[in-house]
Amino acid sequence: MSPSHRPRPPRRYGEQPRSLAGRHFIQTQVRTDVYLRIRELMEARNLSASGAVHHLLRERFGLPPLPPFDQNPISTDSHHG
Repeated sequence: MSPSHRPRPPRRYGEQPRSLAGRHFIQTQVRTDVYLRIRELMEARNLSASGAVHHLLRERFGLPPLPPFDQNPISTDSHHG
């Protein structure tokens, strides 16, 4: 059997599947109210599902939301060179 056709060992618990293109797919289950909140944020702020979840996590821990990618980050550093 050639090395490229060797069967892959079973994934370990928590290991995410990898597509042929090298991207990861993450699946999770959430309660309906959480899913609806994620969908609401996705539509209201034009976010991906992962972006909406990230936003909710930051909000939960009292952190400000991250700025959009097309916006320069605001530095809180007081050093001016």
